[in-house]
Amino acid sequence: MAVLPRRFAKYGLTLHPEKTKLIDLNDKRGGKGRSFDFLGFTHFLSKSLKGNKVLKRKTSSKRLTRAIMNVSNFIQKNRHMKLRDLIAALNVKLRGHYNYYGVTFNSRSLVSFYETVRYRLFKWLNRRGGKVKLDWKRFSEQVEKWNPLLRPYIKHSYLSL
Repeated sequence: MAVLPRRFAKYGLTLHPEKTKLIDLNDKRGGKGRSFDFLGFTHFLSKSLKGNKVLKRKTSSKRLTRAIMNVSNFIQKNRHMKLRDLIAALNVKLRGHYNYYGVTFNSRSLVSFYETVRYRLFKWLNRRGGKVKLDWKRFSEQVEKWNPLLRPYIKHSYLSL
């Protein structure tokens, strides 16, 4: 911490003293390691499959909840659109989410987001009015075969560095 402000000063940058701190991720409180949220990710220390300590990242729960609510509101307000157009617009949002949050060790959060978006689409399509209601099987067939939603993928892998 003593050296960091001098390094930043070299480039005309300063650190905010209240916002800058060192965190010991090995510190165990209540049986769990420590973590911190930064740039929409929760950073935490965990073990790799080989047993080595690795810094992992997952989508912050606040950001995941916010993204789900934003997509749900979008579907609700645009459920009048043709299914093909609605899914095309959703795929743009899904692609943006995957491109930012698609990092190594974050696949669970990406799959959770995808499944929740899929469920919310089903929910709001069944509230469009009219007599015909979609059952899950027919909806899944339409979404998977005819108008596929973009599946989750890892965009930024530490293996590709």
